Amino acid sequence: MKVSSIIASFSLLAATAYAQANKSPVLASNGTVLSVFIFHNHCDRTSLTLPDRTQGGTFGAGGATMCYQDGAYFWNKYLRKDAPLKIYGTSQIFNPDYVNAEVPNMDLSIQSAMAFMQGLYRPVAYQNSVTSGDDILAGDNSTFSNGPLNGFQYVPITTYRSTDPQSIWVAGSLQKCNNQKLSSAQYYSSDDYKSVYEESKPFFESLYEPYFQGVFEDFAMVLYYAYTLYDYVNQNREAGNTTLLAMSDEDFHQLHVYANHLQFNMYANTTTSVDPKWASGDLTENLRDVGGRLMAGKIALTFRDQLASPGGWSNKVNFVLGGYDTMLSFFALANLPSRSPDFFGLPDLGSSMVFELYTDDDTISTDHIIDAASFRVAFGFRNGTTVDDTLTYWPLFDQDGDQFSMPYDKFLEKMDEVAVRSVGQWCSVCSAKLDFCQDTGPANPPTGSNNEGQNDGQNSGQKNSNGMAPAVAGVIGAIIMLAIVGIVAALAFFVFGVGVRRDRRRSSVLSSIGSIGRSQPKEKLESEIELPLSPTAQPMPRAFGDDNEFEYGTTSTIATKVASPLASPQEAHFKAWESRL
Repeated sequence: MKVSSIIASFSLLAATAYAQANKSPVLASNGTVLSVFIFHNHCDRTSLTLPDRTQGGTFGAGGATMCYQDGAYFWNKYLRKDAPLKIYGTSQIFNPDYVNAEVPNMDLSIQSAMAFMQGLYRPVAYQNSVTSGDDILAGDNSTFSNGPLNGFQYVPITTYRSTDPQSIWVAGSLQKCNNQKLSSAQYYSSDDYKSVYEESKPFFESLYEPYFQGVFEDFAMVLYYAYTLYDYVNQNREAGNTTLLAMSDEDFHQLHVYANHLQFNMYANTTTSVDPKWASGDLTENLRDVGGRLMAGKIALTFRDQLASPGGWSNKVNFVLGGYDTMLSFFALANLPSRSPDFFGLPDLGSSMVFELYTDDDTISTDHIIDAASFRVAFGFRNGTTVDDTLTYWPLFDQDGDQFSMPYDKFLEKMDEVAVRSVGQWCSVCSAKLDFCQDTGPANPPTGSNNEGQNDGQNSGQKNSNGMAPAVAGVIGAIIMLAIVGIVAALAFFVFGVGVRRDRRRSSVLSSIGSIGRSQPKEKLESEIELPLSPTAQPMPRAFGDDNEFEYGTTSTIATKVASPLASPQEAHFKAWESRL
């Protein structure tokens, strides 16, 4: 098998490629955007393995600048006063009532999100120091005439520890989904993997001595490590590594193709992804795309909540940051590979999927009453963060090739067919053994229930097989245990003179999703009390990298150890973006 034929081996490529649109369907219908949902890949980092053989994957000035510029791109598109797609009822001044940002609890994700929000909500002046302009913040009786950093806006970013049921919606929890891991592992025994493995082996071996010797062991020169090898070359070529810059473009392209092939097969199941009855089959084979299914459920739930909120004001600006694996999964679920072979490939760092909920009912500007039948959803994908990476729009699922948006009701119907719609369903289809998966109730919530996305069915009053409520049994057991421990401690004290000393130790855990080997923020015990404080009230992390430990709070505000890209972006960038909107 030739390298150039690998991607063509996918059956979906037999379909005719459809056109893409460079302008939002909202503009074509003179519509009004009601809400946006942005799923964003993390921004630039060092390679997972560094040239000196140490562990990499760290965030830096390049990543901060990349995410900041991308935030500014979306500010220019959706929030500035005269934006062509300005979200109805919003402004460029942060309002917690309609902004929601959620990320996995790991440094790289949090830092990327912070930089993005810096660009999305640019510094503004306080009213008591500026009397006119479009970026004035109302006076707050502050001692200062202006905020720090020229009026920097502090946007809270929500993270979830792995013991929180809501963590599945932003992290995918692939490492906690046992059936997903089994499904992905089965690819290694497939005929496709064996064939490509043998075909690619001479190619990988030919690259070892000139490019990888001294960094990787020779046994890593096989298809199994294709993504790690590609990541090493891609990131360090960008960083100016002379050895890797000597690699020919042809070899680099072939390495990229093998990485694409491996990762797509790991996280997308092209044979069953669009089956509406996916949950009724053998999930050990058909659950590679669970990350995309979770994201479909999250998006549908977000739009439902937004339209059901008083006046439709909540969840107008939604930002979730995750990995390329979730993107690949959703591409397969939405039938996007049939539109373009590019959707078989790895998204670039900083890529974004965007869902625009809008209406073409022009009465919104007069009586503010919207005809529900006018709601539509458009999907756009931006592969990177540079000025040239235009947000392009694509048909979803089974839409005709010239239809770049779909009625809201049909969108929800299609999303519900492929989505994981509740924590209970995720626990069931994944065969997950986490604490919050105990007694989660039915896998699928009742039709029309309003608890989608919640840990349905949990009831502390449920009886065990002996007729005793679990809560009562737990209290009795705890009392008995405390009594036993007390007796043993007393005997030890009087007989041996043993004392008790509390030794507080700092600890860290690795995030289960997208782990890059760095220490992560401390996972709090379920018994610890969480206080939803403002991010400005939180203590700074004690150190970078080793253990970013917070005493309290649920909103992470980990500072980056890079130069902040807060300086105002050049207007030339915005003018260039406007020409592509």
